[in-house]
Amino acid sequence: MKLISATTCLLISLSLTGCLKTRAQLRGDAPDSDSDTRASSRPVPAQVQEVQPQGAYVMDELKSEMTRLNGRIEDLERSNQQSQQDKTAGAGKPDQIRALETRIVELEQAQATMLEAIKKNQSQALAVETGDAFEKGKNQYDAKNYDGAVDSFTLYLKDPKGKHVEEATFLRGESYHALGQHKKAIIDYSKFPEKYTNSRRMPQALYKIGLSFESLGMKEDAKGFYQELNERFPKSPEAKKVRGKVK
Repeated sequence: MKLISATTCLLISLSLTGCLKTRAQLRGDAPDSDSDTRASSRPVPAQVQEVQPQGAYVMDELKSEMTRLNGRIEDLERSNQQSQQDKTAGAGKPDQIRALETRIVELEQAQATMLEAIKKNQSQALAVETGDAFEKGKNQYDAKNYDGAVDSFTLYLKDPKGKHVEEATFLRGESYHALGQHKKAIIDYSKFPEKYTNSRRMPQALYKIGLSFESLGMKEDAKGFYQELNERFPKSPEAKKVRGKVK
């Protein structure tokens, strides 16, 4: 049986008559009945709270100054046109215009430098914020503190370039599954047939997608994932668990 791709998963979801929505819709769904919504955001470190408002203020000041200078140039150009016949009156205005244009270029360069500095600070702040979240999430998961694990892994996954993104995604799916939030678990597990096709977690992910569908009362949909698991990874421990379900 061919790989059940992201498109197939989506078509399956759309055929479930309201039981399971698309992944995009699932992300906006309310949690399962026994769970509360968690805020994935975290307080921004104090130094970043200082940098961002100051940076925004300076950017506004630069924009205001450039707008003012552009207006001044327009005034000088109009005045220069009106006084072209009077060489004495209009003699110095081209120089003034050039000086203002030079100043605008300098301000534009300053604005670009400021934007780059803000982006760098935001990137550094994110790295600090998510630094210990993965290990904390693993410890919480091992301690069966699944609510805390979901929060920690969600924080870690705010940085898509993190070293342990794949593992954090799977363990968050496991945490959701343990909490009975099967729709959210399916979203995380489905990242493996979509993005991490060579992962060692693939057999587990396919198995857990099937289990999650079964928990939602959708045994036929679960069967498709069990069949793929049995065909692609016949020697895996997970395949042995589902052989009786695919006959």
